[in-house]
Amino acid sequence: MKKFLSVVCALVMVLGLMSVTAYAAELTDGVFEGTGKSFGGDLKVAVTVEGGKITKVEVLSHGDTAGVCDAAMEKIPAAIVEAQSADVDVVTGATLSSNGIMAAVKNALGLEEAAEQVCTISDPDVLVIGAGVAGMRTAIEACRNGAKVVVLEKTDRVGGTIGGGTLIGINSKLQAEAGIKDDPELLVEDVRRLNEGYRSRFPGVEYTWNENLTRYFAQHCGEEVDWVVDLGVQFASEKSRTPSQPTLYEPLSVDRISSCVRSSLTDVVYGELKKFIDAGQCCIMFEEPATDLIMDGETVVGAKTAKADYYAKATVLCTGGYGHSEELITRYNFKNFTTTSSWFTTGDGMLMAEKAGAVLSNMDFLTAYSGGLKTPEGGMTRTMSIRSKDFPYLIFINKDGNRFVDELGKEDGSSYDEITSWWTKGDNKVYMMVDQGIVDELKEMGKPIISGDKDWSKFEDQKAKGNILFSGSTIAEVAEKAGINAENLEKTIEKYNTYAEKGYDDEFGRTRLMKAFTGGTYYIFETTPYLMLTEGGPLMNEKAQVLNASGAPIPGLYEAGEIIGTANAFGRTTIGGTGNTGNLVWGKLAGENAAKYALGLE
Repeated sequence: MKKFLSVVCALVMVLGLMSVTAYAAELTDGVFEGTGKSFGGDLKVAVTVEGGKITKVEVLSHGDTAGVCDAAMEKIPAAIVEAQSADVDVVTGATLSSNGIMAAVKNALGLEEAAEQVCTISDPDVLVIGAGVAGMRTAIEACRNGAKVVVLEKTDRVGGTIGGGTLIGINSKLQAEAGIKDDPELLVEDVRRLNEGYRSRFPGVEYTWNENLTRYFAQHCGEEVDWVVDLGVQFASEKSRTPSQPTLYEPLSVDRISSCVRSSLTDVVYGELKKFIDAGQCCIMFEEPATDLIMDGETVVGAKTAKADYYAKATVLCTGGYGHSEELITRYNFKNFTTTSSWFTTGDGMLMAEKAGAVLSNMDFLTAYSGGLKTPEGGMTRTMSIRSKDFPYLIFINKDGNRFVDELGKEDGSSYDEITSWWTKGDNKVYMMVDQGIVDELKEMGKPIISGDKDWSKFEDQKAKGNILFSGSTIAEVAEKAGINAENLEKTIEKYNTYAEKGYDDEFGRTRLMKAFTGGTYYIFETTPYLMLTEGGPLMNEKAQVLNASGAPIPGLYEAGEIIGTANAFGRTTIGGTGNTGNLVWGKLAGENAAKYALGLE
């Protein structure tokens, strides 16, 4: 086998270890701009220095998710000014945004410190591509099984993409604390039931899923939840710790869903990995994205980067999904969309696996939500949205000016997939409509239409810009601005008003939170789906081996995390916690089997 090219020099990663305080005497007065990598990609700041001190930090632009990043955008600049240092505590729940602001300030002031990045492992047994939770869990288990491990990470930090922090565990300690009885087969039955429901709602949609993977997950997810609980993963409250039903998706047969602090999950898993790093059994190469797999015939023997070739007996893809790849999303899913996926989730592993002979399956299915607002400045990153589920009075209309669904559906969330099925129609645009009477009532209720818009300033700003929020004194006027069939829309509102007055929608069965349109000013939002996680990927077996078109394992190639495709393991279901907990379950599975293969222990 070719020798592994050890990268011992010329590799630089920005560590940003210098504090502003240490260089206060050298700061020149003025306003300086800088950029740093954050959740949504580049984040730009302006730093004002007066009298040799930092007096102001302003975030000029970013692609981070509104709501999630708001606290960091408010608190980190103020903390930097107060501490006179670009190294301050991150805001819990907004770690990437916090670090992005600090990195941008250091960039603006020229305070980055370059450090040589050295990996002392010249002949790894296992190569892990990606240092998210799945990649770290993979590396931990491979090390536990005796392997030497090198991890290639695309960004300058560990963590990857974590959804809402939800965990799901069968017979976990959390269930035991709450006195909840459960059984792995009950989750298998839930998954089977939800797939049957999907098929009944969307007849003719063909797909397959591996029930053996569902069963494996059901049998081991509780162990992984216990593992991170024992490591000290944090929960925001006792309520979020106690297992419950999903808040958005269809109900399960048993209460299983808990929600940890997202950054804490990364921290506790990395804490375990660091033990092996400190012992010299594992190293992570940051800002070292893999570009291709190295093949020896049909066997994967490592991966290429722009700087070196890394050879190993087993390679594990933990590269995440494709939620920030316009190429793949437009190929498989949407014409128009926004995304909350991080800038680095561009489907790299999927494309590399496909070239090595893997079969990509269920790529057309992903976790999508209604109400994304696609602004020109945000690009494909979702910076604003309307949380339409159970939101009073909104109606959905299409380009033809017609309603097409009960906008709220059942209160238990069992029709949520159907409500958001509009993204499969036409150009994927849906228009949400209200009028001045509805706006006035929503203001009194303290329910801003745009999420997080407490003072309604975002509403007023978008109304003035007229790109995604259109207004008019008549239905015909607002329809013309939005590019909607005015004649049909007038008829639609006339019919809907009769439904609202009698409390029942004859067309779609809506019975909740209806209010007649009374005129004044009419408002129409142009919305697109926004996605969080992708749920397709290369097919794998119960050893986490990636499969070729014949269904046989591709020698030397494994996978874990979002890349496996949740739909390949659970079908067309949306079950909270299978993503985050799946990073742990599949990571442990892949790490163990990759190590055994590499060490000849199979």
